[in-house]
Formats: sequence, C-alpha cells, structure tokens
Amino acid sequence: MEIQNDLPKTFDPQGAEDKWYQKWLDKKVFKPVPGKQKKTFTVLMPPPNVTGKLHMGHALDATTQDALIRYKRMKGFETLWIPGTDHAGISTQAVVEKLIWKQEKKNRHDLGREEFTKRIWAWKEQYGSEIVNQQKKMGVSCDWDYSTFTLDDIPNKAVKKFFVMLYNEGLIYQSDYIVNWDPVLQSAISDAEVEHKEVKGFFYYLKYKVKEDPDMELVIATTRPETIFADTAVAVNPNDERFKDLIGKTAIVPICNREVPIIGDEHVDIEKGTGCLKVTPGHDFNDFEIGKRNGLPIINILNKDGSFNKNAPEIEGMKPKDARAEVERILTELGSLIEKKDHVHPVGHGERSDEIVEPMVSKQWFLNTTEMARVAVEAVEQGDMTFFPKGWENTYFAWLRNPKDWCISRQLWWGHQIPVYYCRHCETQWAAEETPTHCIECKDTDIFQDPDVLDTWFSSGLWPLSTLGWPDEKAMEEKGFDKFYPNETLITGFDIIFFWVARMMMMGMKVTGKAPFKHTYIHAIVRDKQGRKMSKSLGNGIDPLDMVKQYGADAMRFTLAAGSGYNRDLNLDPERIEGYRNFVNKLWNAFRFVYPFLDKAKDELPVKSEWHLHDKWILAELNTVAKQMNESLDVYRFDDASAAIYAFVYDKFCSWYIELSKNILYGEDEKAKIIRATMLKYCFKKIVNLLHPIVPFITEEIWSYLDDKTMVATQEYVEFDKSLENAEVQEMMNKFIDITTGIRNIRSSVNMKPKDEIDVKLFTDDKKLAKFVYESRHFLKDLANVKSGTIRNKAQEKPKKSASLATTHTEIFVPLEGIIDLNEQVNRIKKDMEKTQNEYKKVESKLNNQNFMANAPEEVRAEVQEKAKLFQDKLQSLNQILDSFL
Repeated sequence: MEIQNDLPKTFDPQGAEDKWYQKWLDKKVFKPVPGKQKKTFTVLMPPPNVTGKLHMGHALDATTQDALIRYKRMKGFETLWIPGTDHAGISTQAVVEKLIWKQEKKNRHDLGREEFTKRIWAWKEQYGSEIVNQQKKMGVSCDWDYSTFTLDDIPNKAVKKFFVMLYNEGLIYQSDYIVNWDPVLQSAISDAEVEHKEVKGFFYYLKYKVKEDPDMELVIATTRPETIFADTAVAVNPNDERFKDLIGKTAIVPICNREVPIIGDEHVDIEKGTGCLKVTPGHDFNDFEIGKRNGLPIINILNKDGSFNKNAPEIEGMKPKDARAEVERILTELGSLIEKKDHVHPVGHGERSDEIVEPMVSKQWFLNTTEMARVAVEAVEQGDMTFFPKGWENTYFAWLRNPKDWCISRQLWWGHQIPVYYCRHCETQWAAEETPTHCIECKDTDIFQDPDVLDTWFSSGLWPLSTLGWPDEKAMEEKGFDKFYPNETLITGFDIIFFWVARMMMMGMKVTGKAPFKHTYIHAIVRDKQGRKMSKSLGNGIDPLDMVKQYGADAMRFTLAAGSGYNRDLNLDPERIEGYRNFVNKLWNAFRFVYPFLDKAKDELPVKSEWHLHDKWILAELNTVAKQMNESLDVYRFDDASAAIYAFVYDKFCSWYIELSKNILYGEDEKAKIIRATMLKYCFKKIVNLLHPIVPFITEEIWSYLDDKTMVATQEYVEFDKSLENAEVQEMMNKFIDITTGIRNIRSSVNMKPKDEIDVKLFTDDKKLAKFVYESRHFLKDLANVKSGTIRNKAQEKPKKSASLATTHTEIFVPLEGIIDLNEQVNRIKKDMEKTQNEYKKVESKLNNQNFMANAPEEVRAEVQEKAKLFQDKLQSLNQILDSFL
C-alpha cells in the first residue's frame, strides 16, 4: 500500500532558519512572560566587541546560553536574555585608525579628538550590528529591545556614577606607576592585552665598578643593556655571603657614570644569574617594587612612541633595537661588556599592535580594590554565587585574595572619558557626573576634562547593572531592575574569570550589596581537532557561519552542545558537525515516515490497558530521557543532555520502535493502527519538545506539522512522569533488543541472505525474559526473519552445527544445516584460523625474542602482549565454533 507523503524529502535548514526566526520575533516569543514557576530567570550576554566577527567562542556562548534560556522559558520561568555589544576601546580605535591611514594617510592626531571619535561612531553604526545579525543566524532568543551598547547613555551614566562615588570615597586615585605601555597605541594596556612571545636575544654581561674599591667589579647580566641610563641601584641578596659586605657602598653605572647605592633585597635570587641585579625602577615591574621598598628614585628614559628621550643622551631619538646595538658598541669600546650569550625568552607584545610592550612609569588612575575583592571572595565562599564546575572558583580566588590596585586609565580617545575636571586658574581637581561649566572652588570657567578614557573592563564590570537601567530610576523601572537583578546565570569562558567575572562581582556588590548573578557556568575553550588554539597565524580557524551555511544552525549547535560539559577544552573537527547534521536528517526522515499516519492519531494517549509492551517500553525510555535532560540542563551539563536524547532517537526510537511499528501501520488491524499512530505522534511531540532548546529550527518545523496552532518554543518542557515509569519492561525490552541484535549479527557473520528464514534456539535462566520473548516472538520474524524457535534454560544441551553468540543473559544458537553450505562454512572458519594463527606466530616470535623484550619500551611490550592474548582468545573461540560443525 502506497502512503502519500507531501513533506519535503530533505530538511532545508536555510529556509527554516529565516522563516522561524522571523516568526518568533513577530510572536514576541523572546519577551519575558510570567509562567507557572512565578520566578524570573535572567541571563546576561557577554558583550562581543563591535569590531567582532562571530567566531567559535561566540558560537559556543550563543549555543549554551540560548539552550539554557529556551529550556527555562519552557519550564515556566519569566525569562530575560539581555544582549549587547562592547565598544572595545583599544581594538576599535586601532581598526578605525588603520582604516583612516590606509584611505587618507592620516592618524588620529591629524584629525583631532572630536573628528576622530566622530569617525569611529560612523564606523560603528555601519559595521557594529554585523555580529548581531550573525548571532541571529545561530538562533539566539534574546529580547532585542534590551540591547545595550557600552557607550549608550545609561552605561555612560553608570560609569560616571560609579567613578564619582569611588573617587569621593578615596578609592580612585592618581599616581605615577609602572604599566604596560604600547608604543604604537601610545597607551597603557592591561595584562589581558599583552601576549608573550618567545624572542631570540642575548644575555649581556656587564662590569659595574665599586666606588669604594676601584679594583672591585660587579658582573651583572641583562637582556636590555639600553636601560642602564635608568639604573638607580644595584641589588644583592642580603643573605648572599659573596656580596653582603657591599651593601651600603656605591656602584658606578657604565656610560653615564652615575653613582648608585648597592642595596640588599631578598628578591635577588642567589642561585640564579650572577647574584647582582641592576635596578631600573622606571622600566621593569620587579625593579619598580624593589624601588618602592628601598625608596629609590625613578628615571624615565622613554618617550610615548617608544623612542629614547633626553635622559639617555647617547641614544636619544632611537628605538630600542637600534639603541641596543649602539649601547653594545659603546660598552665594548669602554671595556664594560664582558660577553654576550644567546638567550631565548618571553617578551610581551601588544595584542592589537603586535609591538613590544615597554614597562614604563606614567601618571595613571587607579582603583583600590582591597575591600571590594574581600567582599567578592566572601560571596563565593558563602555560596551567594556558585561556579559550575566548582573548581573554577580557585582561578577566581587566586587574584581576589591577593588583589592589586587596578590601573583603570587608558591613553585613548575612544571610550568613557574619565569624569575628572581641572581648573587652570586654581589647579583644583574634582570628579563630577554632569559636565561642569566652572570650577567648584574659584568659579573660574577655564576648566578642562582629563583626556584619558577608562579601561574597557570598567564599563563591562557594570554590565549587569547598566543593562537593567542603573542608575537612571525611570530606566530601572522600565527595564524591571528590581525583578531581574540579580541575574540567575552567567555563561562565559575561563580566560576572563579574573578580567570580567571578578570585576562584575566586585562592582555589583559595591553598588547593591548583592552578587550580580547566582551561578557562573564556565564553558570550554573551542580549539581545533588537534587541540590547538584557533588563530590566523595557524590558519586553523573554523568560521561558524560557514558551518551554518554548509550544515545548518541546528547541526552546528548540537555539535557544540554535545561537546560542552565541564571540560576545559572542546576540540572541534568539522566532520563532527557533519555527523550531527546526519542526526538532524535522521530526525526529519523518521518524521517523514510517521507523518502519513498522523491523520489516524488521537490527541490523547489510549487507556493503559490498550498499551502494547513496546508502547510501555518506549514511553518509559522517553520518560527516562526527560529525567536525564532536565537534571543535566539544570546543572549546565549540555553534553549529557545531548547524549541522552541522541542515543534515544537513534538507538531506541528510530532503530527499534519505528521498525516494530511498520507491520502494525501497514497491517489490517485498524484499532492497532490508531493506537500505534497515536503513540508515534505523542512520542514525536515529546522528542521535538526535549530537543528544542538545542536544535530550535528543525523542531519548530516538525512541530508545525504536529500542531499548527501553537509553537514548540512556547510549550511546557517535558518533565519526568512517575506514572510512565516501568523499569521491568525497560529491562526486558532492552534484553530483547540484545537478542535480536545478536541474531542479526549471527546472520551477518555467516553471510546469510536476507530472504533466508532461520530457526533460533535461545537459552536463558531468566524466566521473566523467556516469557517476554515468547510474547514478542512474532516480532523476531519482522526484525530478523526468524521462522521458529525455542527458549530453554542454559542447562539444556546445545545444538550442533550452529552459529552461536552469548549476551550477558542469553545464549543464542542458529542451526545452519540446510540453510548454508556447511563445508563452505567450515573452510571459511579454517581459513580464518590459519590467518589468525599466522598473526599470532608473528607476535609470539617477538615475545620469545629476549633482546626485544629487554629493550622495547614498556608500552610497546604491553601492546604486543595484549595482541597475543587477543589472538589466543580468537583461536579458542574459532576452535569451539569449528567443533560444533564437525
């Protein structure tokens, strides 16, 4: 009988994705709506940079957050997922400045601050929404009306409010301090923006004379001899017997002949180097700390562009590479250079500029985080915020338990300009939320604003507050601040636990006294299939939009969800995406089979008395999966949830239940057809419901055929139903599947033709299983072409001339006489034995070779021994099979 099927033969991801995303928007599915839980559930999107293009890290963010928010929406929470983008001060300014230089051969100084920032805003308006459109292709279900940009009016108010509050408390202060200075950007940059690369260089061994003893010379090793113009001391370890008597004396710095004190400081490693250290507080982080401890002066020898200034007259105007060569020449000429040795060492480079970063002392703004860090640590210790996996709290604690004052100023033009003002007349300094017109002290109008901008992380740290309207009371009311703050869950990568998570915790708790989110789920970092970081230089990046175009968003999302649990890395092979595309197609093809029978299906399940054993089994299995998925998604185990539904759809529903349904659906029993069609419809609705958070597009498409009046996105999520539990039927049916699979494997192993009917002899001591198999015996005909069979206990005599296989519960025998050519089978077994015997002899010869066993690595010996055992076991098995034929 031909069943008509007007469903497309293949699922079209592109068409479905665009269609359903627009329908979700039209129906306002992503808006927060009160549900049965009578609770809110808020997720905050880590704001991608406006310069950005969607990469695999973003795709993983999008997948896990969207799966979570769709799940919670279906569970009956009033869900809000807040989207937004970050102005990304350094990277955005660098991109636009390069563009202007390329097009006009002008830099920002040629344009001036006002015109330059105007150009960046124009660029942002043109390209800034690109990543948002890419996110939509991934299916993200944000409430786009909440979309926020970190330079919007409300975030700008938040930044000013918070800055002024801390400035007035004395927690924000200005000081000369050593920072990472990028000579291309001409700005201080954070540790996060410094990339350390291995560089080939030299150790230069220099002679420093001791003033009090002209015959004595100290040998000092340095990789940067050009910095000697900034030396203000020589340090030795006070416990070093070789040099401790020199403490308090005077060393003479070569070239500049500056007299500097010899000091004692335990930072100097007695075992490392020469035991003497040149101290350059203005251009080395460790030396800066030594200088603070010992009250040393600071000499700055660098200009903002990285060239040397007048404090290094012999190399003034030179850049470091040329300056180093010139200093080497002078030192050689003076006889102060003893030798130089090759040396490879890590050197900091600006992430954006790729230029060597110079440690340099400059006037910067700092935030004292000591008390804020203590409170943020306490919040996690007391369980106000919990990490998933818990181990990541150690990364969080590592910095917050030993906090350093945070350098919050950047010498850029794109960003939140520091709200500090100066009076040229009376030199008063003050901070203000609103732009002043005159000095707060002398009322003079000759005032100006601090030219620096704030570190991008400063505005990002206020993200949970500003996205909900803080500090604007009207905006807070409109956005539901009191309802949606604190957020429920933050999802992000471990690489920004310190830079972002810790800052949000400190700043959020400073303002509200509450942790800004209750849970922080740290997902893996996506790497290539070899476990390498994806980068332009390696050319191993995978563009998620290319994968979406090739395989569909659902396949892409399922791949990422299936790999995202509590692991640190997710090694991604595009072939895995192709594999999950096959899963999406499997689901579609299964529905294509079921669809023509749905007109017979009822909307409600039949009474339990009419349920077949297979119906009880599939409902119990589906119920188990619902339990597993709910439990897994509640603790962010997207991998376990994906694995559970994947195995059910493939191994239980498609491979067995649909197969077991075919003869019923194509049979003559109309009542049985109705019951089975109803069961299939019920199961399919539950399957697409469970899958929807992970693969939203195909599930919404299938749902439209199952129920054209609603959307699966707005349905209640399937939960565990105790009335569907049936562990006994599950156990029996799964054993029946083992038996059927065993029979199929036997047929395959002896090359039996599909049309050949067989007799089967089963031996089991499980009486319940024997009864179950007997009641399901006619299905063995459908599934394995079994004509007849018997079930006996294991003590009974086994048939000869049979192929056999044993499961953990049942021994299966298939008599072969009269079905296949036994002589041919015997010959085949003998050939297999001969081949196995030859393979075993090769391995045995290695085991008997004393030289090999004495010298081969342990893992190689173990592998050879394992192979020998496998060949022995196979020979034993083949012998037993051969005996049954003779």
